Amino acid sequence: MDMVEKGTTRRHTFFCINRERHTRFSKVVEAVPKEILVLGKMVRGWLVTTEESAIDKLIHLNESLNRDSSSRDPE
Repeated sequence: MDMVEKGTTRRHTFFCINRERHTRFSKVVEAVPKEILVLGKMVRGWLVTTEESAIDKLIHLNESLNRDSSSRDPE
């Protein structure tokens, strides 16, 4: 059986006032309404956590263990 290295994911948490604009191309893990104080004014928005792949291709385990593959693997 040929084993394949699985990609890992990264999570990003940020505040925004236009949730749809900032998350339309991302997988949203959580979106919570939030008010914060900015320069003395209360701003309503969202505290959003998204998740994305850190590795965009599958790398065969045998290839990643082979020293010669380092020239083909950018990571």
